[in-house]
Amino acid sequence: MRLLRYSLLGLILAANVSMAEDKQSLEAVVANENFFSSSFVESKPSNAKRIVSDATPKIYAGTDKVADKHRMEERGFELIGYSDFKAGSVAPELALPQAQKVHAELVLVYSERADQVSASAKIQQLREAKKTGQAPVEAGASYAYFASYWAKLAKPSLGVHVKVPEKGDDSEGLKVLVVLDGSAAEKAGLLKDDYLVSIGDIQLLTVTDLSKAVNQYSGKTVEMAYVRNRMHQESKVSFD
Repeated sequence: MRLLRYSLLGLILAANVSMAEDKQSLEAVVANENFFSSSFVESKPSNAKRIVSDATPKIYAGTDKVADKHRMEERGFELIGYSDFKAGSVAPELALPQAQKVHAELVLVYSERADQVSASAKIQQLREAKKTGQAPVEAGASYAYFASYWAKLAKPSLGVHVKVPEKGDDSEGLKVLVVLDGSAAEKAGLLKDDYLVSIGDIQLLTVTDLSKAVNQYSGKTVEMAYVRNRMHQESKVSFD
């Protein structure tokens, strides 16, 4: 009976040691995990040509995701992908390995507290602390992180991003979503939310029409027609 008791005790001790080792191993994996890499989601690429950069990516603090995205597109960048996760304190520099892996030129990192305690919860914590005579226990800070990875695009001939027309869309022309800084479109006076109607003799009903016009009039200056606030306008655009 005593031998059996010792044997059972040995099995329990061995199991406890094994569980402790497994817990330490799991904690080590979590501690060493780079959430910027493990949560990365690749964006669908466009037909635009990206410039592959081998330089060390630059990391900046983002301010407004929507406004930043539009400004990055205006500057001639394309979204490669993003990371989105919640964790404790994580250094923004940990986004660098993933940025290098996808050949991003720069990364915008956003973070905000995700564990704000409500006033009622704080009062409850104080009541519990008063009963036990101990200071209220505050949980570790938790943050919501988001990082967007950007690649520079080769300089386009016209310099616009347009909305791909949907089936049954009766809009006149192609809606302009972005006008790139310093582009031929910007110099011609085109603005966001304008509708491109034609370039030269080519009517613009599809993205293929736009590509055809850009190729056909490469190196030339031609008439461009567009609609702004329901008014038809024209200007000259130069394809250098």
